[in-house]
Amino acid sequence: MSSRPWDRFLAFAARSRSRPLFGYGFSLATFGIALAARFAMGAWLPLGFPFLTFFPAMLLSTLVGGRGPGALCAVLSLLAAWYWFIRPFTALGLDLASVLAMGLFALVAVVNILVVGLMNHALDRLAAEQQRTRALLDQRTTLFSELQHRVANNLAFIGGLLAVQHKRLAHNPEAAQALSEARHRFDMMSRIHRRLHAPDSADVPLTLTLRTLCDDVIAAAGQAEVRCQVQGPPLVLDFDRTVTLSLLVVEVVTNALKHGFTAGRGGTIYITLDNAGPGRCVLTITDDGAGLPADFDADAGDRLGFRILRGLARSLGGRIEFRRQAAPGDDQAAALVTWLEFPVAGR
Repeated sequence: MSSRPWDRFLAFAARSRSRPLFGYGFSLATFGIALAARFAMGAWLPLGFPFLTFFPAMLLSTLVGGRGPGALCAVLSLLAAWYWFIRPFTALGLDLASVLAMGLFALVAVVNILVVGLMNHALDRLAAEQQRTRALLDQRTTLFSELQHRVANNLAFIGGLLAVQHKRLAHNPEAAQALSEARHRFDMMSRIHRRLHAPDSADVPLTLTLRTLCDDVIAAAGQAEVRCQVQGPPLVLDFDRTVTLSLLVVEVVTNALKHGFTAGRGGTIYITLDNAGPGRCVLTITDDGAGLPADFDADAGDRLGFRILRGLARSLGGRIEFRRQAAPGDDQAAALVTWLEFPVAGR
């Protein structure tokens, strides 16, 4: 059973205790209802239950109005029971039995009012602490979002500066190419930060995040004839690992678009996530593009892209390998398979 009705009632009671006039009015109304109910039940109740309907009225008055309204309801209930429901009726007589009955009711009323009053005080303090906590959380969330927004803007600004420098280096193709690649990486980092900090990005499966990023990379490259397939379990990583893995995937996809799908060639980039035992996962990326030359060696030479990929893999605490498999329809070329095994929990 849901606790929401009870939570709403407690919230109503807390607001009511801050309005004394309402609390005393509620106490009088509750007493009136309890008195009417006791008269209505008189035909079915045997003698000896003078306070039956007044106990819940007293408790409810204390919970909603506080100690003062609760005490008012208790006093009115005691007098009404003494006058109408304790012998001799309507005479306010006293004997040992009536004194004991009223004394017991008074004792129970005092204890209940004190206990409920203490509970009300504790609930009010808890509500105040929760409100302060929510305010601090909202402030922290706002500051964090602003920080991440500024980080993404700074990355985009750096990318813009690199674009300006790229135009000035038209006479130096190698330097211009290096700046162009650096600008592309900064742009993708900015995209990743903005997307992962979107309000609806919490608890998004990694497969969906990677599929969206790959679509962004393909759209930015203007190669609509290439599509991306992402398969795997609904894995959710922490933010730092998601960013690192996203950068790694973007780097591989960018290289595939650059070298495997030139001259308007279409095809598919395949990204697969598989379980590799308790707490570990394997990421595999390949494509059906033009393939690599037969003498291609990922470990040879000073290749910046592969060094970046190895650095990202080390940041994940994983192990990366670059494997070869036969390219579809071409015995003279081989497709590059990026294989990464990494832990899915923090080290």
